[in-house]
Amino acid sequence: MFDPKIGKTPEQIFIHMILPVFSIAFISFAAYSRYIRSTMLEVLGQDYIRTARSKGLPRREVTYIHALKNASLPIVTIVGLDLPLLLGGAVVTERIFAWPGMGRLFIDGIDRGDTPVVMGILMLIAVSVVFFQILTDIVYAWLDPRIRFD
Repeated sequence: MFDPKIGKTPEQIFIHMILPVFSIAFISFAAYSRYIRSTMLEVLGQDYIRTARSKGLPRREVTYIHALKNASLPIVTIVGLDLPLLLGGAVVTERIFAWPGMGRLFIDGIDRGDTPVVMGILMLIAVSVVFFQILTDIVYAWLDPRIRFD
């Protein structure tokens, strides 16, 4: 199915998105995996994990249900802060792969002195920060029942 607006088929768009998406995701994945590893090692040394193991619970259940749920709270914070930045655009990645995006539009708007475009993108990023912080708080309450909002 050819889209006359873009000039490409969905398959071509998908193929052209592989490298930019991989380059952005690979950097984030490396940081997140190091962070979750360190928090998991910290949580696995806690007393309640030792108690769960001494009760005879399977190792998989102790790791995935008890430890990972509690270790995921800090990573939720990091992801919640990173999502608005991804929405704002990865300027370097867009420049390297010549992919039109919000980051490139933002830089072009600054170069041309196009204040409404720059202000619109800044407003969109600010609203997305607030939205994702609220979403992060909701996920906190879902992951940890001790956290309540009264």
